[in-house]
Amino acid sequence: MRNFYQAGFAVALLATAASAQLDPRTPQVLAAVHAQLGAKGFSPDARYAIAYSDLNDDHHPEAVVHLEDSGLCGSGGCTTFILTETEAGWLPLGRMSVSRLPIYRLPDHHGGWFDLGVYVSGGGTAPGVRAVRYSGTGYRSNPTKGALVGRLPQQATIVLPATSEMVPVGQ
Repeated sequence: MRNFYQAGFAVALLATAASAQLDPRTPQVLAAVHAQLGAKGFSPDARYAIAYSDLNDDHHPEAVVHLEDSGLCGSGGCTTFILTETEAGWLPLGRMSVSRLPIYRLPDHHGGWFDLGVYVSGGGTAPGVRAVRYSGTGYRSNPTKGALVGRLPQQATIVLPATSEMVPVGQ
């Protein structure tokens, strides 16, 4: 019976990831990420995974975009963008380098925003999930500087699983 529930959970995660790619907000979010990259824009090989999660309990989900792009990845990982929707469009809340999947919403919060649990490894850092706090103006840019999360709290929710489908930016 336990395997039945685990299989159902896995299917639900895959369905959630696939539906996020088809979400009508996704093109606008990707345009906002592209604007953050400036004139350089996306590399031809760029791929992304996206999820929508309420990070400040306002019942309006923010976008979390993990971008694999040859110009933005290194031995420590790739880049994750966090954006919130406003009347002016999707605005950046953070741009984290050296991040990997999975990414979690942790139960702790700072400045009204939930901490994120971001997996890090490579580049000389010990592998594990690190807590990334909201600093008052945005999420901190380097997850390797965050506190190591020894054991995920039961209230942690997955935002982007390690098995997220990476979609070419042009699709």
